[in-house]
Amino acid sequence: MIDIETKLTEDETVELLIKFLKSDGYEILDYCKGHKRGIDITAEKDSKKLLIEVKGARANHDSKIKKRPYFNSGQIKDHFGKAIIKSLEVKTDYPGSTIAIAHPNDEMIKKHIKKSVKHLKDLEIIHFWVSKDGNVSRE
Repeated sequence: MIDIETKLTEDETVELLIKFLKSDGYEILDYCKGHKRGIDITAEKDSKKLLIEVKGARANHDSKIKKRPYFNSGQIKDHFGKAIIKSLEVKTDYPGSTIAIAHPNDEMIKKHIKKSVKHLKDLEIIHFWVSKDGNVSRE
């Protein structure tokens, strides 16, 4: 049985990643939560910008389009594909910036995208796995 409360929303993932980045010396310049459009997290350290596209394991609590308690394999792959495209667009729009994608450290998400995540480094895109306890790992 899947414990839905262990699955992070995008907003929760943004909040945890911001806390981690601040502890790592980054200044948070901007961030998006809810249905706000734009780069999800813009951070800076040593005059180098880090632009991050964040995904969740389930819809935000107040989402008007929430249909499932958590994202299924098709939604996970769709969200990941869109994150890659957005990251490539941001890479073009902000040359010289570091680009990243972040996901909750969730077994279902890992099951469906782990094989593909390792190829992000070939595109010069960092990947963060964000855990509910605030731990963050980087690929």
